[in-house]
Amino acid sequence: MSIDGGSRRTPATVRVRGERLVLLPDRALYRPSAKMLVVADPHFGKGQLFRERGIPVPKGTTADDLHRLSCLIDRLRPDALLFLGDLFHGRVDTPGPLVRRIDRWRGRHAALRILLATGNHDRGTGGLAAAFRLDGTAEAHADGPFSFTHQPAPDPPGYNIAGHLHPAVVLKGKGRLRETLACFRIGPRSALLPAFGVFTGTQIIPPRRGDRIFVIAGDEVLAVPPVNK
Repeated sequence: MSIDGGSRRTPATVRVRGERLVLLPDRALYRPSAKMLVVADPHFGKGQLFRERGIPVPKGTTADDLHRLSCLIDRLRPDALLFLGDLFHGRVDTPGPLVRRIDRWRGRHAALRILLATGNHDRGTGGLAAAFRLDGTAEAHADGPFSFTHQPAPDPPGYNIAGHLHPAVVLKGKGRLRETLACFRIGPRSALLPAFGVFTGTQIIPPRRGDRIFVIAGDEVLAVPPVNK
């Protein structure tokens, strides 16, 4: 098993509550001690929903995201995959191409345990999640020192790892150079993961004192200078 996938991809590693967490350039987190892959906000089917409403968007975003997810699973060989909410963007026609695609994907990873921390979009998707044949669904999943949720928990029972906000930061360079990059935000009591889905927006969230920010820059995860105010 190779976490970095060779010299072409460079993750970052942090220690939180005594555990090593790997921040992957694929917009996912890997927890080696539990052999758990954690993914937030895939929003599967978002492109299809837009097209059904007459908005011309490219096809293939869900297929691409599922392929990226399969590559991670094949490389890391986790025992469990935990989705931090917004598994689907909304209700789509069932049965249909999306459900059939996910059913085939699930068959490829039949031995994998899949869990869902339910998000706000999941409540309006009907029975779509059944295609993933989930092994557990709850608003929060507690495991070791961590509490995994979709939305950041105000008073979690452990160190909270969440999604929902699609965090990003703006990096400024010489002249007027500005770059908005999706990021991991690792704080003293909680962490935010970037959205896994490629067809999702980002939200600029100013770092707070004590936060460690790691941006996704192509095939690398890079630490940015800490905030001291």
